[in-house]
Amino acid sequence: MTANQTPMVSKAEAAWGTGLPDWVRELACLADRRGLNVCAKQIGFSPATLSQTIANRYPGNLPKVEAAVRGALMGETVECPILGDIGRHTCLGWQAKKRAVTNAIRTQVFQACRSGCPNSHLKGGNNA
Repeated sequence: MTANQTPMVSKAEAAWGTGLPDWVRELACLADRRGLNVCAKQIGFSPATLSQTIANRYPGNLPKVEAAVRGALMGETVECPILGDIGRHTCLGWQAKKRAVTNAIRTQVFQACRSGCPNSHLKGGNNA
């Protein structure tokens, strides 16, 4: 890091002020340690999305980013009606998968995610 670069934690503190959420601080800390590209791969969002989140300028679904960070970096789990206890970020990954009629588990998860699962962030879901 050069002298002109602002560490991500400082960027987050400046952008969020005293209301800096714990999960944004965790994200910024990892970004400082390992870089945004590593964070993006681990969390499942683009480096641009994570940078905008740290800067409190992300115009998209912030609760979805929060859920992914809490699952991937903070160990948060949810109870999936089909798969049991899984990481929050893993749950989001399953929600994004298309239906596969050749795979019974994937079909069951697909249907559960779209049938009122309390963990769903899909449009029309309980957490959307």
